Amino acid sequence: MQIEKLYPSDFLVTDATFQKSRLLLPFYGSHSRGREQLLAAVKAGSAYQLVQGGRKFYLAAEETLRERLTVTNFLAAPREELLSEEEDLTWRTLLTLLEAVARRRFVRELRLAFETTESNREWLAKQGYVETARGFEKTLSYHTGIVLGGGGARGGYQIGVWQALKELEITAELITGTSVGALNGGLLLVGDVPAAKQLWLDISTDQVLQFPQAAADNTSLSLLLQQVRSLAVTALRDNGASTEPLEKLIHQALKVEKMQENPAELFVCATHLPDFNETVIHFDKTKVMEQLDWLIASASFYPAMKAKEINGEYYMDGGYRNNLPEDVALKQGATELIVVDVEGPGFVKRTPIPAGVAKVTFDSPWTLGSFLVFDQERSRVNYQLGYLETLKYFGRYAGHWYTFEQAQTAFFQNAWLAFVRRHQKADSPLWQIIKDRSFWQKLRRGLGVKVAFETAGLTLTEYGGMLLNIPPEVIYPAEAFVTELAKACRAQTEPVGAVLSVGEWLHQYRERLVAFSDTRQLLYWRRSFEAKVEVSRRLLELTPITAVAGAFLQELTATTETETSAE
Repeated sequence: MQIEKLYPSDFLVTDATFQKSRLLLPFYGSHSRGREQLLAAVKAGSAYQLVQGGRKFYLAAEETLRERLTVTNFLAAPREELLSEEEDLTWRTLLTLLEAVARRRFVRELRLAFETTESNREWLAKQGYVETARGFEKTLSYHTGIVLGGGGARGGYQIGVWQALKELEITAELITGTSVGALNGGLLLVGDVPAAKQLWLDISTDQVLQFPQAAADNTSLSLLLQQVRSLAVTALRDNGASTEPLEKLIHQALKVEKMQENPAELFVCATHLPDFNETVIHFDKTKVMEQLDWLIASASFYPAMKAKEINGEYYMDGGYRNNLPEDVALKQGATELIVVDVEGPGFVKRTPIPAGVAKVTFDSPWTLGSFLVFDQERSRVNYQLGYLETLKYFGRYAGHWYTFEQAQTAFFQNAWLAFVRRHQKADSPLWQIIKDRSFWQKLRRGLGVKVAFETAGLTLTEYGGMLLNIPPEVIYPAEAFVTELAKACRAQTEPVGAVLSVGEWLHQYRERLVAFSDTRQLLYWRRSFEAKVEVSRRLLELTPITAVAGAFLQELTATTETETSAE
């Protein structure tokens, strides 16, 4: 299921698909009235588009965080392959979909704000709905599975997600994990968030693996490559680096009594050698010390690490067969999946998610660094990203790459509106770019996130910050973020002060050394608009995203630049 917020700039009023949508639940007396009210909800900021099974739905709803989702309108667009007016959607199907939407938000109650016939009221009562003066209300039940994927040194992100879930009082009955996800699954069973956080904040490579340069400095590309080379040599010579440090760490961190007290069930994935068959283990809490070997086996990234021997058989990292064990949680009856994907190397199964199952995925837009090299500062950043990105999903904060208080986003949008009005009034070449619908399509493809006119101010500001290496792990007041942008424009900020992956180092070199990198384009356009250089539309169209972002960045930081110069 895909869900996106709808904005007036989505132009539903001219969308042929929307105009054919039909009201299948009795929120209003006619289809046209339903469409009319949906457009009103778009203007009010409470309308969403759902895509399920290749079909579009339009939803108007209001949410009280963790308490209630009130649905006030629900329209279904026809499938193109339907050859008649006959609908293929039943009330049961529609309610299953709406309940999955509500469970994605982990609310206690779903309310349907409509009236209906006596026979329908009786049927709704059998489905668990209670009629009230406000509509039909159902208390939702949950059987939640947390799915923790493999990713080695990036695992601190998963503990940050867990911290946020604990604060939101979201619990899970099932935990499935692979590799570092299996190890973190053990920490979730212990249930001690501060201890798990501290473990990741203190962790280093020599606490996990045993090879000559495991504790060496790795804050430059050359030093990082030396450490990786040392690991590779040890792996080739000894058939994998020893996991004795990891085993010691795990035995110290996982407290038997606390794991046994936790009612949640843990399932971990490992890969059997030599046949490469997947092995799924239901962690037996009555034999914790014996079962810890399975956590280590799941995380043994052979051939870099030694395979783990258990009962005369050898097992290695579960990521070789199932790096993101959603299917394991579904087989155990999970009705909601909280998937924490740190994108480690491995095989990810294509697992169909049933229509009635709610799925929420946390996978950072940031790369999270190396998966083999453990670094305390990188773990701190990743932990904070996991924490903040989870809270953003639940509406406590705003932003995509960065984090802001919800009320702060108006600052960027107001600046964007003033910027657009000025260029519109001058009928500038930049305005010709902005008003072209193809620009917004390019923007969405280029940035990998939905950008509406109503959110462009925040998104373009964040895009500039991302290119200029502004740190992402703090909550920024709007004006403070603009100050950081101005500083970064004067002297490009260094990347996060922690271990980068090889891919991140290469990206940094590209952005700094390649003449037409996105960062150089952004700064070029910012300087051009600052100097009031006349630019043709044809030239702008060569790099429209960085051109608009650079021009907006110049205007956004102009006041800050002036104040800084005066000081």
